[in-house]
Amino acid sequence: MMKFGHMLRRRINPLLAGLVSAAVLVGTLALAIERRAAILRDGREVVLKTEPVDPRDLMRGDYVRLNYKDVSSIEKQLVVGAWPVEDTTTPVWLILAPGSDGVFAAKAASFSRPQQVSAEEVVLKSLPARVSVAQPTGGLNSIGRLSFGIERYYVPEGEGLEIEKARNDGRTTVAIRVSENGEPQIARLMIDGETLYQEPLY
Repeated sequence: MMKFGHMLRRRINPLLAGLVSAAVLVGTLALAIERRAAILRDGREVVLKTEPVDPRDLMRGDYVRLNYKDVSSIEKQLVVGAWPVEDTTTPVWLILAPGSDGVFAAKAASFSRPQQVSAEEVVLKSLPARVSVAQPTGGLNSIGRLSFGIERYYVPEGEGLEIEKARNDGRTTVAIRVSENGEPQIARLMIDGETLYQEPLY
């Protein structure tokens, strides 16, 4: 039996194995593209204001770094519900609400998905963030800077510096689309309220 099994393993066609691997890779890529398109097509639109980025973090290649005002950094007092009992790395769920200008900001944060939100509010899920708990020596509960997978926006070569200047001047806003699961995708990048770039579905 062992000899027969060994023979079967040796008879696997390398070409067939390569084709199967390629099909799996193509299928995985297609699913990722469709998932992004579904968020852009069906997700709730949220407008976020950007904030300046550390000037030492220079433009790299053809993308602009984006931080989001009142979203990328969360004050401890916004956290509702139970805090982790030990230091950990975990996603943070934000409840975003629109201001009078239509720009959204974090209204509350928690370490589990909020169950009740109003019709105008949107739930946004961060990537896993570092969370520290209070120490006996007097340290405070704190959350590391939040990322959402939308901190880079690729632009045509040579156009990034203008966008970065507008970002640092507080003139840049970003429209994102958020899925029911709290996953965001950038839909539009705007300067002074005017759309500069809009993402296609595919």
